[in-house]
Amino acid sequence: MTATTAAPRGSFLKALTIQTRVLGALILRELHTRYGRENVGYLWMFLEPMILASVIGLLHYETGHTAYGGDIKPLPFGVIGYTTFILFRGIVNRAEGAIEANAPLLYHRSVTVLDIILARAMLEFAAVFSTFAIIMTLIVCVGLADPPARPLYLMLGWALMWFYCLGHSLIITAFTYERRTLGRFVHPYSYFMTGLSGAFYQVGWLPSGVRAWASWLPTTTIFETVRYGWFESANDDYAYYGYCSAFCLISIWIGLVAVRRTRDRIHLA
Repeated sequence: MTATTAAPRGSFLKALTIQTRVLGALILRELHTRYGRENVGYLWMFLEPMILASVIGLLHYETGHTAYGGDIKPLPFGVIGYTTFILFRGIVNRAEGAIEANAPLLYHRSVTVLDIILARAMLEFAAVFSTFAIIMTLIVCVGLADPPARPLYLMLGWALMWFYCLGHSLIITAFTYERRTLGRFVHPYSYFMTGLSGAFYQVGWLPSGVRAWASWLPTTTIFETVRYGWFESANDDYAYYGYCSAFCLISIWIGLVAVRRTRDRIHLA
């Protein structure tokens, strides 16, 4: 009985160790292929989102408004919204073509399509969240923003965004494989979501009719949660955690099923 119960545990830990090593190796490979070792190399992983977020933040800083209400100032409002949205843009835009770019790795039995997608999503999260932390720390240090009022809600918002993006990336990777026409719509979709996502507005600012429609977007809940985590005067009246979590879980489930079916159609030359 002891041997019977111990074997599955050992097998699970062994498999977990192998998959952890696989993910680590895939992340290192993605780092090298994406950024290389020339010029600034791996530093570009942080510099690219930092430059984009800084430009957006400065645009909001120069609007002339002192605050959007309470302690919600334009500069931190813009930086928080855009850096969080960069995570969505980065993961979703790189989902299309993920299989083709990493097809040779699938010769190894321990490497799966899911591993490739997870490695890319984890790398993107590490880069963008580090950028967010650095920029916001600098803004707080120079007195242009207050420290986060509710750090746990801030982390919850970022976690929801990652799971939301993961579901999207699984579905996009599966459905755009061998369907190049569908892949053409991925980048326009991410641009389209820039204005709709809630990155640059609060749901409470919208007219009641538009507000009802905006609440159906899971991203509005995510951005409301992130802002509620940072700003003391923000509220989460329009953050629907149950709906957003269910949407993320269902999209991940659909993506996993689609990826599994796609794996059977992958032919390695």
